Amino acid sequence: MRCTRCKSTNFQREEISGNPYCIDCGEFQEYENYEANLGSIRGPEGTYVRIGTIGTGSVLAYKEKKIYEAKNLIESITERLNLGYKNEEIKSMISEITDGEFGQGEWFSILVGACCYALVRKEGKCVLPIEEISVSIGCDLHQLGSMVKRVVDHLGLEFQEFDLVGLFSKTASNSSRLSCVDEVKKERVMKQGVFLMNCCLKWFLSTGRRPMPLVVAVLAFVGQVNGVKVKIEELAKDMRVSLSTCKMRYRELLVKLVKVAEEVGLPWWRDVNVKNVVKHSGTLLGLMEAKSMRKRIKGKEDGEFGRTDVFCFKDIVRDCLNKETMYCYDDDSQDSMSRYFDVGRESHQLSLCTNQLPTMCNEFDDGVHGRVLEKRSQGGNKSMWERRSVFAMVSSDSWWKGKSKLSQKLLLKEVLEKDVGLDALPPSYIAGCNAVKRRKEKIKAAKLRINAIQHPSRVVVSETEVSSEVEHSKKKRKIGSEIDWEDLIIQTLVLNNVNDEEIEKGHYKALLGLHVFNS
Repeated sequence: MRCTRCKSTNFQREEISGNPYCIDCGEFQEYENYEANLGSIRGPEGTYVRIGTIGTGSVLAYKEKKIYEAKNLIESITERLNLGYKNEEIKSMISEITDGEFGQGEWFSILVGACCYALVRKEGKCVLPIEEISVSIGCDLHQLGSMVKRVVDHLGLEFQEFDLVGLFSKTASNSSRLSCVDEVKKERVMKQGVFLMNCCLKWFLSTGRRPMPLVVAVLAFVGQVNGVKVKIEELAKDMRVSLSTCKMRYRELLVKLVKVAEEVGLPWWRDVNVKNVVKHSGTLLGLMEAKSMRKRIKGKEDGEFGRTDVFCFKDIVRDCLNKETMYCYDDDSQDSMSRYFDVGRESHQLSLCTNQLPTMCNEFDDGVHGRVLEKRSQGGNKSMWERRSVFAMVSSDSWWKGKSKLSQKLLLKEVLEKDVGLDALPPSYIAGCNAVKRRKEKIKAAKLRINAIQHPSRVVVSETEVSSEVEHSKKKRKIGSEIDWEDLIIQTLVLNNVNDEEIEKGHYKALLGLHVFNS
């Protein structure tokens, strides 16, 4: 060893620190006082670390600890989802998927949630919304859905029918917005909600869509019908679903009910629209329930239906108008009611004006809503409505009985066999048909424009077409907005001799790549 300063080899060790220093220049040589401690059998013992263990002195292997913590996580998630009795089945599913390795991390929590959802849908005995699982494990809904698809494909599972009625019942029962409602009204809300959920199944409003927004829309509707102060915004926030989607489903439900009012022959159906259909829902739901309780009579060729012990709205109106003994009119009341009738030449012969029937029904509803009419009295101070009936009339709200099978959980086949006054097609199918019709018109218009440019002398425009085009152009806000991007694409495809049937399908990107850019 040489000195770091003068390169001398003469050293002497200091007594205090033990470091050597150079005798020639006096420079201390740092870190040169190391002495090897060579132990023997009686020497000092070191710390023995086992190879493949998780720490000092531990006898638990890494794989065993990983499986132990994974099973604890499975038990924790299943307990939060009220599936503690399914622990072993979920553990066996995860063991089969991971080949007994289980796992750790965020992906493993998503896998546990996906297995819980797949097991519930496989058995079909209870309802577990995927939104609830997503919130419980704290993951994105799309990630959980992708994991569910992988679990189903790997295990080859087959799901049962989604219990839309059970989901509504669970949501309504657990909703804090209905906690202050009395039991009678809450039971009425539940039955009407289940009835409408089955109707939505029959009208295909839930086909290919997330079920929770539809549940929120139906719950908000039946709440308004029964006077429960609940808003769709509050329900959407509680269920953690998109408010815009819930409002869209709510409007679709209102549109279907307006069509039902027309189909069942409600006398004032022309006055029913999406803005006031809630006010007519008491009568409408009663008629739909009565119609769903009808049974088809076998052997009849004309397709008529036989009824059980329920009423028919047309029969009620016919009886009310034909039985003079049931409805008696005094001389003073006949003048006030004469505006609803056309008086014929013969005496005591009245015919009902159809255009005045909605006004008459509305005034009748205002007069008897919420109370019953008394029997005809001898006194002259009684009102017209109190004198005209010899039996008690009840409000239209009492038409709902809750005895229909559609107020219970049914199979999809049984729901489709019921008649509620409207047989609707799936909205996606209707939208597809409308899109094909629109594309056909655009193809025809594109061919006319191309023909007008290529052969201007052959184009003959009639006066009606010119006037319609001028009137149509006046309705547009901007000049030249009659042709949009879809018209230009269709015109390009027509110029490249693409078949009309292919254009009507609407796959513009693929058609442009095949016939335009690669030509």
